[in-house]
Amino acid sequence: MTDISRRERLGFRLSRLYRLAAAHWAELGVGGALTVGGAILILQEELAKKLVELLPIWAVVGLLAVFVVVVPVVAGLVTYRIRRHRARPPRPLPATMPFPDRIDELIGREAELRRIKAEALERGVVVVHGAIGMGTSTVAVHAVWELAGEARKQRYADLRGADRDRPETPLSVAQRVLRTLNRPPGGIQEPGDATEEVIEALNGTGQVLLLDNVSSWSQVEWLPTRVPGAHIVIAGTLADQPPQHIELIQLGPLAPDARRTLLARHIGDDRVTREPKALELLADACLGSPLELVRVGRWLAGNPGVSLQSLVDDLRSLSIPDTLDFVLERSVRQLRPTAKRLFVLLAGLPIAEVDHQAAAALLGVPSAADAIAELAGLGLVENVRMTRVRVSGTFRGSGAADPGTGTAARPPREVAAWRRLVEHFAEQATGYAGRLPAEEARTWFAMEDRVLLQVLAREEPAPRTGRALAEIGDALETWFRLEQRHEDRLRAAAELARAAESLGDEQVQVTAELRQCAILLTTGDPREARRHFDRAAAVRVRVESWPADLHLAHAAILLSAGDEYEAVESALVRYGQALTGGHVAGQAIRLANVAALLMRKAQAHDHEGAAGKARGLHTNARVVLFEALDLARKAGDQATEAHARELLALAHHYLGQSHDAGLHLDEAERLYAETADEFGRGRCLVHRAGILLADPAHEPGTVASTGASTGADTVAGLLDQATSRLPAAGISTALAHLHLSRLRPDRAADHRRKGLRALRPWDGIAEPKQVEELRKQLQAP
Repeated sequence: MTDISRRERLGFRLSRLYRLAAAHWAELGVGGALTVGGAILILQEELAKKLVELLPIWAVVGLLAVFVVVVPVVAGLVTYRIRRHRARPPRPLPATMPFPDRIDELIGREAELRRIKAEALERGVVVVHGAIGMGTSTVAVHAVWELAGEARKQRYADLRGADRDRPETPLSVAQRVLRTLNRPPGGIQEPGDATEEVIEALNGTGQVLLLDNVSSWSQVEWLPTRVPGAHIVIAGTLADQPPQHIELIQLGPLAPDARRTLLARHIGDDRVTREPKALELLADACLGSPLELVRVGRWLAGNPGVSLQSLVDDLRSLSIPDTLDFVLERSVRQLRPTAKRLFVLLAGLPIAEVDHQAAAALLGVPSAADAIAELAGLGLVENVRMTRVRVSGTFRGSGAADPGTGTAARPPREVAAWRRLVEHFAEQATGYAGRLPAEEARTWFAMEDRVLLQVLAREEPAPRTGRALAEIGDALETWFRLEQRHEDRLRAAAELARAAESLGDEQVQVTAELRQCAILLTTGDPREARRHFDRAAAVRVRVESWPADLHLAHAAILLSAGDEYEAVESALVRYGQALTGGHVAGQAIRLANVAALLMRKAQAHDHEGAAGKARGLHTNARVVLFEALDLARKAGDQATEAHARELLALAHHYLGQSHDAGLHLDEAERLYAETADEFGRGRCLVHRAGILLADPAHEPGTVASTGASTGADTVAGLLDQATSRLPAAGISTALAHLHLSRLRPDRAADHRRKGLRALRPWDGIAEPKQVEELRKQLQAP
């Protein structure tokens, strides 16, 4: 006798019954609903007959009315509760991407495995190339397990992008590799910047880095040719040839003996020994492709009543492409309805692969595990990377119409499936964005960010998906900002703006346009920023209807493209008026911008020789900044607090208080580091260099004449760090190169040229006096 009570047993059985019913509720269909409804009507009729015998007619009518009204209401409430119960938070993920499982035995690839191992040990970098279906990834994974049998020495990056028609760019690949090696990916501007990072991460570790599903050598040509004490294995179907110093190991079709062995293993019954000639003919029909051999073998294993000879006879009259489609057609034909529906949806998706939860969302069921297992058993889909599913390359495009081809051409069921998928991703993205920068959230976004971009990029977004797309856009903005991937930030905002315009969602469109405006101002392109601001303003034609963010963007645009102080001040006043009551963070932002305006005025007065007015304005700006700093702390807005600290450092510097300036710069750098704002850290380094150069001991002329290189090296080192963090264009970048041109006379021309290049966005448009002054100094002989 166990200690489990009857009540607990009953609860367990009811729970199991509920899970089974919930899993199959979607399969009930209209017919099932009508059957249940009919049963209820019959019960009502029988109940009425019994009640008439016992109660007066008025009581019977009253009871039936209560039954008819109350039951639907209760059913609706119960349904609502069940759906809320199903909406669970995102599941936690491991902090790092696991390496694929070990394959115990490969058939017919022994020679290639020996070559891969030998070349990796000798050269350090080896490329495994094979056509689709040749098992390239499987061979590479097996080879890495032989090179590094311990999981802690294995590093894996799957470079197969979310878009099956467009491979990932070299920069995206470099960022993915750095993330795999636990290095910050946002610190690189070009793929070549990642080369040294990879060497530092792998040098002497004994680790093996596997880059899987590479589509061209250009994606990985930035990799080091050798890393001492480590190995790099590249696997995929390359569209171009690597250079001669890189060893290329080609995987061709399996040998005849290996073909028969592999096919026989997957058939797994006595038909193999009874029909050896038919087995040989079937193996040859698969053209030595392991993928096709496995698929045919699994289909035969699932159809034990089919003789090998009968299948050979069916294939004799067909061409080679039709031969392979023959078994595919029969595999799909024997699928159960749910699995067949999932295969059709997955084959037509513009997204290359989705996780199991997303597959369930496509179907509209709690779990798609059984359907995925059925498809995988027939070789129609692959289970890859942590419960993710991908339609085999041979079958892509053979299913439902691409959801990007226009909603009018799609059946309502396909539109509904795509809408469910978008809403699923929106829910997941919002949940994980709220957890950033936690490791499980980083891992999820690292896997899904390209998929989310693809969801935003559909040419014809499904109706009623505007809110979900906006949530995806907000989550990607949070993630890409954390990673300092500003190009991806800009792309996500652009796709969201296009989708919102297509759906007629003005609020989301304005938000996306303003987001692009802010990103472009940050990266030093006021001309393009103005264009997006104008697009946002065109949606809200009347100034009175502008949201607060639009007024703030207007002030920033005016401040970046000229010295119209009154217009900037007016825009900031309107911004403050548009803020909702109690918006502490917004008021902190407004005060920080007011202080920036006062300091710009002070610089203009200082340039004109009015030092007294300039000092008064800097003093006023300092007072305003302390107030902004206090509000930012109360609101918990670290980004605004960091900006206020940065401006306070400049105000103290201009007032001759270098010690206080240094303290505020230290705190600003710390806050920028916590918020992963590399541009902010770069600006602080330029400010610190400027403060040091104001000291006579660090003046360029003094350093050059005395030969005291220590001070110059310190300042130049700060500026080198700054230029590696700052965008290619912008005032801070130009100022950094101006300082470097004075510190390094032998390279002055190069730094002046780079400084002028950083000011190009202002060519042909209005520019503030600080840009005009910088340009003059950079052009001076």
